[in-house]
Amino acid sequence: MTTRDVLDGLFTAWRNGDALRSGAHFALDGRYIEARREPIAGRAAIVTHFTRFFRDGPRWRLHVDDVIIEGSRGAVRYRFEIEDPPGDWTQRSGCALVTFEDGTIAEWREYEG
Repeated sequence: MTTRDVLDGLFTAWRNGDALRSGAHFALDGRYIEARREPIAGRAAIVTHFTRFFRDGPRWRLHVDDVIIEGSRGAVRYRFEIEDPPGDWTQRSGCALVTFEDGTIAEWREYEG
């Protein structure tokens, strides 16, 4: 599986609200870091985070605009939308720097901008 396949699989799992499949794209000791939030360390904690968000969070949409991959590192430029209140969508743009290790994501670090 290529690093691009890993990212495409992650995006598909996110869009399907599949926390287990989402977490499976991360290394056992992987880190998921949202902008201005504490890091989430370890696959189990990442799955728990995604489970809560998919179950309890608002309706959302993800648009991936660009993906650049060079060896074991990548960058993802995206737009993330949240429905709040119902019918009103708020969009923010961001970028994630991604480090890959042994076919999984070792670290996903987001920046807003």
